[in-house]
Amino acid sequence: MKLSYILFVWLLSATSGFAQIAFSAQATNWNDHIDNVSRSQIKLLDDKVIESFYEGNGQKLTSMFSDRLKSIAGNKIDDLIKMIHPVVTTKEYSLLDEYLTKSPTVGGTTSVFKGVSGDEDYKVNFEIMVKQTYVSLIIYKTPLKDLLFTCIYGKYDDGWKINILRAGVYKILDKSAFDFFKKAKKIYESGNLIDAWNNLCMAKQTAVPAENYFVYFKLPEMESFGNKVDAEMRDKFPIPMTIREVKTLPQILNEEQVIINEGMFPSVSYLTKIDLKDVKSLTAENEEIKKRIGLIFPGIDKNKKYVFFKAFNEIPNGKTPVEHYGFMLKIPQ
Repeated sequence: MKLSYILFVWLLSATSGFAQIAFSAQATNWNDHIDNVSRSQIKLLDDKVIESFYEGNGQKLTSMFSDRLKSIAGNKIDDLIKMIHPVVTTKEYSLLDEYLTKSPTVGGTTSVFKGVSGDEDYKVNFEIMVKQTYVSLIIYKTPLKDLLFTCIYGKYDDGWKINILRAGVYKILDKSAFDFFKKAKKIYESGNLIDAWNNLCMAKQTAVPAENYFVYFKLPEMESFGNKVDAEMRDKFPIPMTIREVKTLPQILNEEQVIINEGMFPSVSYLTKIDLKDVKSLTAENEEIKKRIGLIFPGIDKNKKYVFFKAFNEIPNGKTPVEHYGFMLKIPQ
């Protein structure tokens, strides 16, 4: 089954990835264990990061970059600002955690973490480019999502500079990847495959907010279960799927989650032979689909307020917008 969602993710990095596998001994402090001088210095820079996105000021953001990051960022800065500026509507933020590491040598890669066995425990990986590195994990809340800005600073002769800047989705409607994973497992055990898969789709959107830089220790467990459910979905619901019980033979193209203020709800996209301008015929066809959707996807119309539908005359290619007509099934509570 096609996984249809848009991840809000951007990465700017002065590192060369994680090709090096050497690890360095280091001293690491976190949160209140970090000296007040360093925390105050980084607080000013964190403020400036959020201000840059709030103002749409790429020049201000670039002024904090290390020389190496400046040399490779190029036009990515403008793209980054254009993407994030519209959603950063205040200068308020919080910190998930912060870490200060001091390494005797430069080179290789390392990780920082506070714990390894908790459900939400994670590690932050990075290349050691300078002897002092500061990891600041900024949480910015929007009405529907929490964004995580992974800011990794290095201390140079002229002060702290950004070596890595990553923006990604950390939570959706205040739920983390592991929250969605736990809910998916519970729903799966009840026999509701479609809702389990929908929750795993949300887990996938929040599981890697900084790609290889921010990694949950429980990620392999989540991925293993996700792959199992994904295989069952492909086997049970092959896509595209023709609805032969409806005489116009619409074809289901995909099923995904829609996030609105009231919550998350399933959305079914389908291909129709009816002209989208023929609203009367289109509505009649959709009414027949609504009657059968709970049989096609058992559980999709249970324990929720809405199921949304999108009717298309052509298959979306994922690159250019395609006209569609929308419908909603309101489920009696």
